[in-house]
Amino acid sequence: MAIGCYDAGVQELLVIDDLLSALVGIEGRYISIKRRVNHVHGNDTYDSTVTFQVDASMDLALQEMAKRIFPLCESFVLTGQFVESRSQFKNGLVNHAFAASLRALLLDYEAMVAQLEHQFRLGRLSIQGLWFYCQPMLGSMQAVSAVIHKASANNFTGSAVLNLLQSQAKAMAGDNTVRSLLEKMTQCASNAYLGILE
Repeated sequence: MAIGCYDAGVQELLVIDDLLSALVGIEGRYISIKRRVNHVHGNDTYDSTVTFQVDASMDLALQEMAKRIFPLCESFVLTGQFVESRSQFKNGLVNHAFAASLRALLLDYEAMVAQLEHQFRLGRLSIQGLWFYCQPMLGSMQAVSAVIHKASANNFTGSAVLNLLQSQAKAMAGDNTVRSLLEKMTQCASNAYLGILE
C-alpha cells in the first residue's frame, strides 16, 4: 500500500522508521536505495554513487525532511564500502590505518542511530527531532566521504592519502568539529606512515 494512503501522523512514524534503517544503509518500505558502480579497479568495484529515494505519494513536507537526511545515509554507505575495501594490508599501512579510524567514526555514528531508534521506540522522536540530532554528524560524514571519494577515484595510498586528509582539514578551517576529526584521522594514518619510514 502506498504511504500516501495514510494520514500525515501515521506517515511520519513510517518515514522515521524507514529513515532509521536508511541511516545504516538498509532499504525501508518507502525509502529505496539506488546504487551505480562507476568504476572497477582490479578486483575492487567502487559504488561511486548511492542515492536514496522516497515514495512519491509521501506527504511533501515529510519528503523534504527525509531528503535533508539522505546525504548522511549516502555518506554512511560510501564510508562503509571504503572501510571494507581498504582494510586489507595489500592497500598499504596508511590506508589500513585510515580505514581503522573511519571504522571508529562509523561505530560512533551507529551508536547515535541506536540511541535515536531507542527514543523512537519510546515514542519520543519526531521527524524534526531526528533532523536535529543528525545535523552535528552531517558535516563530519560529508567531509569524510569527500576524502574517500577522491582517494578511491585516484586510488591513493601512502603519503597521497595523508596529503589529501591534510588539505581537506585545512579546507574545513571554519568548522572546528570536522577539522579536528580530519586532523585526528591524519594523525592515525601518519603514525602508520612514520612506522614505514623508520
